[in-house]
Amino acid sequence: MVLVRGWAPFVLLLVAYEAMRDVASVVGMPAHDLARFDRALFDGYQPTLVLQAAVGKLADADLFEDLGSAVYLTHFLLPVAVGAWLWMTDRSAFRIFGLTLVVLCALAFATYVIAPTTPPWLAEPGTVRHLIEGTIQRSGVPASVVWLYSHHDYNLYAAFPSLHAGFPVVAAAAAWRQSRKVGIVLWLWAVIVWVVVVYLGEHYVTDVIGGVAYATIAIVIVRALSARLGAAATRQSPA
Repeated sequence: MVLVRGWAPFVLLLVAYEAMRDVASVVGMPAHDLARFDRALFDGYQPTLVLQAAVGKLADADLFEDLGSAVYLTHFLLPVAVGAWLWMTDRSAFRIFGLTLVVLCALAFATYVIAPTTPPWLAEPGTVRHLIEGTIQRSGVPASVVWLYSHHDYNLYAAFPSLHAGFPVVAAAAAWRQSRKVGIVLWLWAVIVWVVVVYLGEHYVTDVIGGVAYATIAIVIVRALSARLGAAATRQSPA
């Protein structure tokens, strides 16, 4: 029972992610393209196009695409791995970590419904390459798997904020409080993920900034709530 109750937030995230897709379709708000914000930030340049052009000139460009796609696909694995580590080392930190993920996703899902946004590869198919799809097609996996990926019914208009950017922030912040060495590794990993999602054409830099901001807000909310509840428990405990 303790295991089920403790891991419930992670199950809730998966269920909510699927439900959010359907809610977004029912509400039917128009999708926005945030490319202009990236160009405003980078003096007219678009980082996704710059990165794809630079890597495309390399002899081993396919290797970079494959490695980037592998990093991208660790999206749900990182929170589970960090959650398992915290579960074994510090149950209180595990609960805070799980609750922070729930708050982050709640904020993000609400944004996806009321202000959907388009990823670069979908907004600009003529210029931005969809590198993950190319990686899957090169991988030699059965055609049925490629078809399943291409036709999977997920929400395409959930680019801002980037949870790919936000999840590593929550994981690194949680790890930092337990182990500085692990925290440093995960902060470095977070930076790698931020660059990768822009390079792959899955997110604009604006989406990444949004993901980091939303994660920071979620961390602050949960820590403030935990501190308040801890103070209340201390006041109520017998002297």
